[in-house]
Amino acid sequence: MKILTLTPLAIALFFLGNASSFGLEYESPRTLGLGGAGRAAPLLNDAIYLNPSHGSFTPVYSLFGGYTGYNSGRNYNFSIQDSRTEVFQAGAGFTKRDQNIAINVGASKMVVQRLGVGIGTKILLDNNTNHTTTDLLVSSSFIALPWMYTSLIVDNLIENSSSVNRNLYRTGFLAFKFMPANKVEIFVDPFYSPSYGNGNKAGYSAGLELGVLEDFYLRMGKFQDAEIPHMNTRGSGFGTGLGWIGPKVNFEYAMSRALTSHSSAATNTAHSGSMTVFF
Repeated sequence: MKILTLTPLAIALFFLGNASSFGLEYESPRTLGLGGAGRAAPLLNDAIYLNPSHGSFTPVYSLFGGYTGYNSGRNYNFSIQDSRTEVFQAGAGFTKRDQNIAINVGASKMVVQRLGVGIGTKILLDNNTNHTTTDLLVSSSFIALPWMYTSLIVDNLIENSSSVNRNLYRTGFLAFKFMPANKVEIFVDPFYSPSYGNGNKAGYSAGLELGVLEDFYLRMGKFQDAEIPHMNTRGSGFGTGLGWIGPKVNFEYAMSRALTSHSSAATNTAHSGSMTVFF
């Protein structure tokens, strides 16, 4: 228990002190099933990649393992989140991708009740050249109403030359989660990238999550000109998925279909599965 408490905090302190980067390098099955949406209320370890500030709203320890396979490759992911430490909450994730290895770290703190702030970093190590790319993410989460969550996120804040060479442009998100009825959640993540020049600067991800049983969920979503991490490009398409959440374990599956892309990449179908243990 003591190791689980200290490990993510120590990792977070190391990387926050030695790098200045963060970006969306991994989408869990839940994120894929929601069409890339969910930043206003990421589930468990998803906060590391989507919105570090939300990590303070779920006080658990969680271990995550995920696999994503698509037309021309596969991704492996492992992460650990410690959201129960009083000083601040933190998580770290490792992703093995075909083109690089990514290490993501996020840390957060609840400033006042219903308001959290967070910072994230990312380190990308290219498999062929060993070149390292870094950038920074900052975020805030606010429960505006019992039925509406909001988040403001700026990804790739530094936007240095190395980041731009990897198409990691500064991007602002204003994310929402609406709960119009019991076990019905709607996510809308519009974004804008001022310097992006390979296609539309603005786009969105939107998703719907339905609780059909006490612990079983169905998801569907759509993305327009949004980032597709496993393809290392942006594009448009849709996703669908399902999940089961038990007392201490969570299983997820999703399928995502990219219909268009901003690069020469062809249409692509990805399948993803994961397991999370939390306590």
